[in-house]
Amino acid sequence: MKLLIVEGNNEVTRIKREGYGIKPYHITFQEMLRFLVPKARTDVAFPTDKGKNLPSTSQLKEYDGVLWTGSSLSVLEDIPDVNHQLTFAETIFESGVPFYGSCWGMQVATVVSGGKVALGGNGLEFGISKPIELTELGKASPFFANRNSGYSSLCIHFDEITKLPENAQVLASNPHSKVQAMTFRYKKALFFGVQYHPEFKTSDMALITSFLSKKLIDSGRFATVAEVEKFAVGLSEQKGLPQEIINYQLHTQEIMAWLRYIAKNHGYN
Repeated sequence: MKLLIVEGNNEVTRIKREGYGIKPYHITFQEMLRFLVPKARTDVAFPTDKGKNLPSTSQLKEYDGVLWTGSSLSVLEDIPDVNHQLTFAETIFESGVPFYGSCWGMQVATVVSGGKVALGGNGLEFGISKPIELTELGKASPFFANRNSGYSSLCIHFDEITKLPENAQVLASNPHSKVQAMTFRYKKALFFGVQYHPEFKTSDMALITSFLSKKLIDSGRFATVAEVEKFAVGLSEQKGLPQEIINYQLHTQEIMAWLRYIAKNHGYN
């Protein structure tokens, strides 16, 4: 299986975060894929970088699937770093290659295919998600074959989907955001994505929590630095966390289900 990972953050953001010990998101995805499908080959595309040399439509057809990471960007911004990613997402849909997105990846795919994203009405969803319930379509979906409804996941997002692309099916929701997972076809490709971050480990979330301390306090998610750090330590030590977050195989299971689905339905090895 040959997979392409699309990095959602620009080089400046990646370097700044790496200085704090946070792995670039494409590295997180590579590590996850080595865990889930050890024999898979992965390449990385950087649509915001200079000299990016992104694969063309025909070159994309050499891949069995595309996975799009999260990002610190907002799709609501009309800036080159966002627009370059929207353009590349359009190319992926034209190629017909199966397409998965976490958080930012789902938002980019939504906007390109005619849906809308806006600042979430309930503000920031961060850390441990509120219980995510599968819809009837979600319960029947191969992407959630082993998920129990009412699960939690690691998450961080201000924006959310407010208008679905044509023919989209909502697979999961929670009290914070109505669209926590969905699938749809656009142009030649099938898309599946989630609003949360199944690829994260608790150690990743702990570092991100500390790094975003001021932003989290300014947003009202925490009142003090001490509260932020207490939450980060709890993540690191996995205190009182649901089993579906502690167990990485359980946390990543919808991505594994997607990989199995594309292998079965597209004849990949």
